[in-house]
Amino acid sequence: MGRELPNPPQSGLLNAVRFGDDTFRFIEAMQGRFEDAAAVPIPGRAPLVIVTNPELVHDALSRPAEFSRVPASGPAALIATQGLVQSEGDLWSQQRSIMGPAFMGPQVRAYANTVGRRVETLVDEWSTAIGEGDSITRNLHGEMTALTVRVASEILLGEDIGRERAEQFHSWMQVAGDEFEFSLDAVTPEWVPTRTDPEFKRAAEGILGLAEELIERRRADLAERGPDDDQPRDMLSLLIKAERDPDVEYPDNQIRDEVATFLIAGHETTALSLTYTQCLLSKHPEVRQQVREEANQVIGESTPQYDHVSDLEYTGRVFQEALRLYPAAWAVFRQASADVRLGEYRVPEGAAVIMPQWSIQRDGRYFDSPEQFDPDRWLDRSAQSVPAYFPFSSGPHACIGRQFSITGARLALATIVQSFDVDVERSALNDLRATPTLRPGGPIESTITPVE
Repeated sequence: MGRELPNPPQSGLLNAVRFGDDTFRFIEAMQGRFEDAAAVPIPGRAPLVIVTNPELVHDALSRPAEFSRVPASGPAALIATQGLVQSEGDLWSQQRSIMGPAFMGPQVRAYANTVGRRVETLVDEWSTAIGEGDSITRNLHGEMTALTVRVASEILLGEDIGRERAEQFHSWMQVAGDEFEFSLDAVTPEWVPTRTDPEFKRAAEGILGLAEELIERRRADLAERGPDDDQPRDMLSLLIKAERDPDVEYPDNQIRDEVATFLIAGHETTALSLTYTQCLLSKHPEVRQQVREEANQVIGESTPQYDHVSDLEYTGRVFQEALRLYPAAWAVFRQASADVRLGEYRVPEGAAVIMPQWSIQRDGRYFDSPEQFDPDRWLDRSAQSVPAYFPFSSGPHACIGRQFSITGARLALATIVQSFDVDVERSALNDLRATPTLRPGGPIESTITPVE
């Protein structure tokens, strides 16, 4: 079957505590010490396997039957258990087939154009708030969440939830982030009971309630349309219409799970990535100026739209480099479904497998000056040609919304930078939390100043 994975020095219990207590530091230490992978014994649990070789990462992610997704449990199961991000096998294949058209071709154009309209409105809102003053202060992460969740709800679910509900959604996500943060609970024996925070339960109920409202209104809208009307291609409409297909069988609450999942997944990584990119631009004003010059040349006085995206080349490299240093999805999590071989090693059944973009994308074996923010490293190097770069995962379960994120981020960044300097404290990214995504420990307070 293969040889045993190496273990880090010191006891399994001590390493398990280190992982739960300071996740990023522990992952970085494993990346620096082990060329391929390491197994961390955890008392009362299957071992934790950290894969540090990108070739092995792509191998594992190409074999979903052997390296399966981790089933939703505990607090996560209060929101969704069978969404596309969680499902496997035949259910995943069915859902991917139904939902795929909502993420292709014309929908990518529609998404980009919606981002353009929304970010132009955001620019107007900030300008009005500044008025005759010099600047305003805003929570950058909150602003980017309000922007992206409204775009996602409009394009994927057929309805803009509005600014007020978007801000409420951001507060729910803050509560969820606190609940899902890695801690010592992540490495305690499975038989030890854990407690779910009542505030998180209320947040989960809020997210599910919003999902049900959107589904009810979309059903009513589709029922009113005649057979000759243009049929919407948003994800929710496709899911609802597929119910009439005799070959489609939905588990209980399947559509609600999908809506709740994509309310979160459809906006969160893009909102975080936009936040982190602007934090990096605040530290590198010379890069920000180049983005501004490109935006002035490509977009000018026009409303930003899909047709501008391909010409925003430098802005695209900036976003690509920001995703390398601060990947919103900081690791891919899988579980060994049996004793399986990975490279020359045996991975035991039930092992929790972590494939961390955070440390692999900062490894000097794969990137020169890996800690340096350098968009020009991508001038003669495509993302697809670098195995160590996988911010959207890889394999069959790679992010279905990848093209949405890339096109929307280019437009949003260029438009914001064209009109404003968004500045944050240099320590803004010093307190990052390991949840299923890479989240800031608190608000990202920013000073927004109009460009003269």
